[in-house]
Amino acid sequence: MGRPAASSLRKSLKLAYANGALWGGGSGLASVSLIAYFARELHAGGTAIAWILAAPSLAGLLRLGTPWWLHRVASRRRFCVAMFLASAATLAALPFVAAPGRFGDSAWSLAALGSAWSVAQTLEFIGVVALWSWFGDLVPAAVRGRFVGRREAWLTAGLVAGGFAAAAITWAWQRHCTAIGRPELLWKSYAACASFGAALSALATLPLARVAEPRAASRSTRNSGTSPLPRLGDLVRPLVDPRFRRLMAFGVCFSVANGLVQSPRQIFLASVLRLELAEKRSLDAASRGVQILLMPWLGRLVDRRGNVRLLVVSWSIVSLALVFFLIATPATWWLIIGAYVCWIAYAGLNVTLPNLMLSLSPRESTASYAAAWFAWTQLAYSLSILGGGYLFDRLAAMESPAGSLPATGGWLDRFGILFAASGALMLVGVGLAARVPEPTDEEAA
Repeated sequence: MGRPAASSLRKSLKLAYANGALWGGGSGLASVSLIAYFARELHAGGTAIAWILAAPSLAGLLRLGTPWWLHRVASRRRFCVAMFLASAATLAALPFVAAPGRFGDSAWSLAALGSAWSVAQTLEFIGVVALWSWFGDLVPAAVRGRFVGRREAWLTAGLVAGGFAAAAITWAWQRHCTAIGRPELLWKSYAACASFGAALSALATLPLARVAEPRAASRSTRNSGTSPLPRLGDLVRPLVDPRFRRLMAFGVCFSVANGLVQSPRQIFLASVLRLELAEKRSLDAASRGVQILLMPWLGRLVDRRGNVRLLVVSWSIVSLALVFFLIATPATWWLIIGAYVCWIAYAGLNVTLPNLMLSLSPRESTASYAAAWFAWTQLAYSLSILGGGYLFDRLAAMESPAGSLPATGGWLDRFGILFAASGALMLVGVGLAARVPEPTDEEAA
């Protein structure tokens, strides 16, 4: 496997950063939060929103087949560009197929919204597996932490810019709808954000198409006769690899803890604290803006000191965010800002997790390991989203007229139960993070 010359590598890394910034901008405009708010305009309940948020991860199991597809294409670069363009095209169609009244029934509009979002996300997921396999071969291990940190910083910068744009669009349109007495037209601002996000996501493929493409390690060994095409056993190989399995255990716990509160958290912010989408996106953007400053430095720190200690500290801080969800009320809604401060620590997770995934993967099996990492952690995430949405609706039926659950002595409501359960899982995750092995020099190379 030959990596590009130093000058070509520097150019490729800059192009990868540009791709991340544009892609982040598209994701910031067309985000999970946007889809959740769009769904609420179509009268979706907790379970329906949970299904819409979870469906992409369920369909994302298809990415387990990415290693087979990569062995049958001439270029990972062209494969990635094709997947991301197809994803952007599907996202662009979402506002048209999910428009209220398109099918005469909000249930059908919700189904159309969920289907378009799932297809767009699944195509992106498949492309991401190929992308990380490509980057793993492109970037030397000695500077991989810096590359991940800088690219994540550019990606987050795009998310911040896209988030502010979405906040401005929805805020201005909501004021317009209020002024003309037509609040039912608010969905059009969500549709516009999805369309602009699709356009930016498509534009992000232009720099990606110019990034150098070294020969894949798996393909070079295969051509030498030492490695066959992927086999069915490769699907479970990452799960039985004792070192990678510890990373997977943390990843699954991480995903379940986050997924369990995904639907209740969106409803809590929108319906209990009554944060408008513009306000929520502004808080998201502010939290991520600080991450932008931290991630390049954290990337250098990882290259010098390793990943695991930073992973443990970052996850511990992120876990504290649940405390602010437990204590915030409509009268003290500003306390939720504390959660966004804690979420700044996601900067450490965004640097260490991709680096650990690549470094603990055998060079000839990066695509298989990346596919397993994304597929199984996202499956855990999607199932926990569904479980959280189901429990949220069931607990709602058990609440007293005062809004609390008698079984808790009146201390907690349905939100508090799920936030506390997620917090307990996060504490378990701290222990699992501490057991993740630090990659050796041979593994990282």
